[in-house]
Amino acid sequence: MRTTNQFDPLNPAMQDQHAGTRAAETGLAGAHRPRKATRRTGLLGGGASVMSALSAGSLLATTIARTASAEGSDNAKESKGPRPPAGTITFDPKLPVHPALQYGAAAEPSRKVRVLVQKTTHRASSEAIARAVKGHAHVIEEFGFIKTLVLEVPQRAVLQLARNPNVRYISPDGPVKKNGIGTSQLRTSYPFTTNATKVWNDLILGATGKGVTVAVVDTGAYPTHPDLAGTKLISVLVNPLATGVLDDHGHGTHVVGIIAGRDLLYGRYIGVAPDTRVISIKVAGKNGMARASDLLRGLQWVFDNRKLYAIRAMNLSFSNATPESYATSPVAAAVEQLWFNGVAVVTSAGNRGTAADASWYAPGNDPFVITVGCLDDNQTAALSDNSLAPFSSRGTTQDGYYKPDVVAPGRKIVSPLSGLAAWLALQSPTRITDGTYLRLTGTSMAAPVVTGIIALLLERYPHLTPDQLKWLLTTTGMTYPGQPDGARAVDALAAMKRAPGPLGTANQGVVPNGGIDPTTKTVLWGQAYWDQAYWDQAYWDQTIDLD
Repeated sequence: MRTTNQFDPLNPAMQDQHAGTRAAETGLAGAHRPRKATRRTGLLGGGASVMSALSAGSLLATTIARTASAEGSDNAKESKGPRPPAGTITFDPKLPVHPALQYGAAAEPSRKVRVLVQKTTHRASSEAIARAVKGHAHVIEEFGFIKTLVLEVPQRAVLQLARNPNVRYISPDGPVKKNGIGTSQLRTSYPFTTNATKVWNDLILGATGKGVTVAVVDTGAYPTHPDLAGTKLISVLVNPLATGVLDDHGHGTHVVGIIAGRDLLYGRYIGVAPDTRVISIKVAGKNGMARASDLLRGLQWVFDNRKLYAIRAMNLSFSNATPESYATSPVAAAVEQLWFNGVAVVTSAGNRGTAADASWYAPGNDPFVITVGCLDDNQTAALSDNSLAPFSSRGTTQDGYYKPDVVAPGRKIVSPLSGLAAWLALQSPTRITDGTYLRLTGTSMAAPVVTGIIALLLERYPHLTPDQLKWLLTTTGMTYPGQPDGARAVDALAAMKRAPGPLGTANQGVVPNGGIDPTTKTVLWGQAYWDQAYWDQAYWDQTIDLD
């Protein structure tokens, strides 16, 4: 891991291509409570609870089958034999093991996989847990802030690991998918749609994010782009397989530009909070691929350095490739740790539309964080022609919460390009705009709009907590034509005006990530889902162009 402020020109690239269901929550005047769709089953080990919702039969009826592909996924490459017939594998709901791993232990017991093992206590020895595995396992990495270690073991050994009294839960370490300023020359509409332009130039409430630091965990950033040049961008590399700190993919640079870019020469493209300092944490390489452990490494860095750099917000425009309850997900545990330590976490909802599993993926399915869906503002400042983008994920999580929490413009967003050789530029040359900018669409573009608004609020009101920020955004949002649920469009000016007054608190009554149900040991999802989903190809959320 290394930190640097020295870079070279690199490339851009990334897009979002999935669809999902959504229905978000706006709080009451005093407290924001995520809306539940089903009842909870009980308290979890650390105080969390899990929904034992969705039977195998209903999942079979509603889940869209996916095709397996070897390209880009280590876990998809090594199939050593035919799949077992559907219905021939049974799950033990009392084992604290993700269903995909139980399926794998029966389907391909000898195949080696990387797993994330959560310990019951910090006192438990990671090496002892590894030595207890038949044939022994090697501890690849540890994440102390969430009591989690990374092991590589044959899939059959996962079941043995699960019976270790020092093991709380085992998850796959799978891939993640890839959520006073002049305005007369602006060629983008989202600063107007969100009323960020009114905040910039308000004589009393004026803010541009000055003095606020946010973290962006993504594919890196391109610091020599004129819109990102200067001292406001710090780059950190935490993926040991990446060739350097620069963004040779393009997604991260685009996200950073939406938050803090500024076209000083012409004023055409300006991010929501152009004076914000951004720490770009690179967890993925040129092809956009990263494992959950790479993300955890980035989140660990933010946790360890949050006080040193005064990090107040974090943008995560990605989702795990494998669905998992927030109560057992290590990624959800990590973002909650940051949330409870004063870092407001903003994440994209995903691009799965109204699919049955649209809202089942961490970190967007965590009820604490601010999950952002995609508003189509039709490239105008008027509210009357806004609509929810059909690909924007919305619906109920496996724990019974509706997501996303808010929506923000995310269609045809123009932001800095990390270079003409970047992966995204090579894949989509027709989206290059004015030579050094790229036009992308997806919830990955909507999330940084909200992160930028949080930076504006924190400049004026640095005392605001993550729960208060979420309450402000969800209770001051704008309704829009055809709005399908309670997730409103963010309004920077309305939130800024409300901030000095009496404040409510979001997430009242929500139970933190803590484990599985100690009474039933319930693990979600049944056989029918994993017969189809275990073999999935996994990518970063890809932006989609709706031209």
